Amino acid sequence: MPRLETLRARWTGVAALCLAGVNDAHAQTALPEVAVQAPADLPGDAPRALPGGNVSSRVQLGALGDAKVLDSPFSVISYTAKTIEDTQARSVADLLSQVDPAVREEYGDGTSSDGLVIRGFPVSNNDISLNGLPGVLGQFRVLPNFVERTEVLNGPSAALFGMTPSGSVGGMVNLISKRATDVPITALTTGFTSRALWNANADIARRFGTDNVWGVRVNAGLLQGDSAREHFSERSRTASVGLDFTDTRLRASIDVIHQSQYMRGVAGSLNFSALGGQPPAAMDGQRNVAPAWNWQDSDDDTLMAQVEYDVSERITVFGAAGQSRNASSALLGATPYLMADGSYAFQSVPVYWRQYTLAAQTGVKGWFDTGAVRHHWSFSASQLRRRGHAQFFVSALEGGSGVGHIGQQPDLPAPTPAPMDPLGSLDWRTHMSLPGYALMDTLSMAQDRVRLTLGLRRQLVRSDNQVGFPVLGMDEARYDHGVTSPVLALLVKPAEHVSLYANHVQGVSQGDTAPYGTTNRGETFAPYRTRQWEAGVKVAMGDVVGTLGVFQITRPAGFIDPATNTFAVNSAQRHRGVELNVMGALNRHVRLLGGATVMQARMVGARGTPWDGKRTVGAARRQFTLTGEWDLPATQGLTLVTRAVHTGSVYADPANLTRVPGWTVVDLGLRYATEWDGTPVTLRATVENAFDKRYWKQGQLAATLGMPRRVALSSTFAF
Repeated sequence: MPRLETLRARWTGVAALCLAGVNDAHAQTALPEVAVQAPADLPGDAPRALPGGNVSSRVQLGALGDAKVLDSPFSVISYTAKTIEDTQARSVADLLSQVDPAVREEYGDGTSSDGLVIRGFPVSNNDISLNGLPGVLGQFRVLPNFVERTEVLNGPSAALFGMTPSGSVGGMVNLISKRATDVPITALTTGFTSRALWNANADIARRFGTDNVWGVRVNAGLLQGDSAREHFSERSRTASVGLDFTDTRLRASIDVIHQSQYMRGVAGSLNFSALGGQPPAAMDGQRNVAPAWNWQDSDDDTLMAQVEYDVSERITVFGAAGQSRNASSALLGATPYLMADGSYAFQSVPVYWRQYTLAAQTGVKGWFDTGAVRHHWSFSASQLRRRGHAQFFVSALEGGSGVGHIGQQPDLPAPTPAPMDPLGSLDWRTHMSLPGYALMDTLSMAQDRVRLTLGLRRQLVRSDNQVGFPVLGMDEARYDHGVTSPVLALLVKPAEHVSLYANHVQGVSQGDTAPYGTTNRGETFAPYRTRQWEAGVKVAMGDVVGTLGVFQITRPAGFIDPATNTFAVNSAQRHRGVELNVMGALNRHVRLLGGATVMQARMVGARGTPWDGKRTVGAARRQFTLTGEWDLPATQGLTLVTRAVHTGSVYADPANLTRVPGWTVVDLGLRYATEWDGTPVTLRATVENAFDKRYWKQGQLAATLGMPRRVALSSTFAF
């Protein structure tokens, strides 16, 4: 019998290992292979990451359930917690604007809130989902401490997830909360960002019970100090607890999330739409166009529970419910319009805002066969209820207003508080209800190489909005409409690592109400039905995954006919584009993450108006993002990181008179993974905006000054 000298191992799948014995280097015989395989779904297991560790192999698709990224007939990417840590992202919007070519940040650093623009359409924090449930997270900024995966589905998603509170149609962001893993976690991350912004986060997780069926994961973080922007400071606190139970047939979880933020010197945005010409050159990014005494204090609390139970091998029932309480007090003003002479008027008023949201989903899913065709079906019902109340105390200050100039720091006197009379406040109140029902069926044929998805969602939209001065009377607008949206998607796999896909999906958002002063004032229009056609290819080549897709999204738009002074919905935003994404490892030492989007976004059908055929406000023709990592072979654990983010020029007004130049920002960084006395340690250093580019970041509503060059440092100790 030959003497065994070597064991060779190769992975054959998730949690599977193949061992082969070889007697010596010259032998022609080998021992038989022995396969060692564990269950595919151990408690606490997260989906396997694609090569490079930045992107997950699986995503959640709402009513269609869990799916592999390569087997999904949609443009979708799921970024891992490793990506959040390595980019040192300060919010979900900050993360996505750094790594996703189809996503850009609206507002962001140096302002009181952030948001997203996906495929040229705004997506507010209101519409970000938690574990598939929309509308239950922070409203001004979503901090990423509790996030395990950040999933981005480009294009309308109402048919899959249900209508979101703001009716976003450019895409869906779904956050998957952290869960305890089979390996205990005790990690401490600390960081610093110039000028004097400090942060820390503790991450602790344990599993216990028979077969580790119970799990708990706790995150607690803080961020405090002065940012690189003048007289802008912030203080944030976050805490989250995730409990889960995972057994053979039952899976359940509870998430409790809290975040609070206090910011001073906030606002910092300008509206360029009244310029009628080119905007001024961007100033030093340290500048702040808001007065130092502006402030905002906000609290967000979330409670969510999920459960799944396998009634049999073929049928599973599921449900989820969540609620959020959002509260804010602030001394802020509306975004000021910049005039042609460089001046802008500024006025701040006290604002008190409260919002309560309750969201729920329930349903049943399963599979059955009809001949050679397997059906994966689901029926689900969803509901989202929200009530909000905001008060603007327009006469509660003496001062707090003035005129600033783009060429100098604003030097406005701090306001003097005056008695706040609730009867003299401008009030805004809303009650919203979004019930919906969805039926989906995915037909798998030809040994699972052809998958056809068919579905319908019935979405109802009900709201009651009131605005005005209570002492003078409130204007009321009631809305009650419904719409049925189809889903049609096809995936064909001509080879094991090649997927061709096409889809037609629709988004739903509340239709407009004819504004004051029009001949049909108060008329409400049926929900806007946004239509998308998309096709593409996904290819896995070794350790690199690439996707290429083309899309067209058409969303109805209303305008006032200048000839009749009547508000009508007979035009549309039409966005056509091509998207390329690349992710994975070129070899043992080099990894890439990023891509490019080329898009034509125009207003069509608005005949007789100055904006017919013009480019959509805030939508760039070209965007690209590319992150490269190189592990230095000479120094074990040391990685060089380079990131480039480019956004082409955009227009700030519908008539395309004010063109805001494009910009490119380059980040340079180092990451070093080592061990100190047996404790794994990761050190990170990044020079953001390394060449100190001065630029305006124009969004859908306003422009913010790009942040200056700054240094971000962090360290993670995994005890």
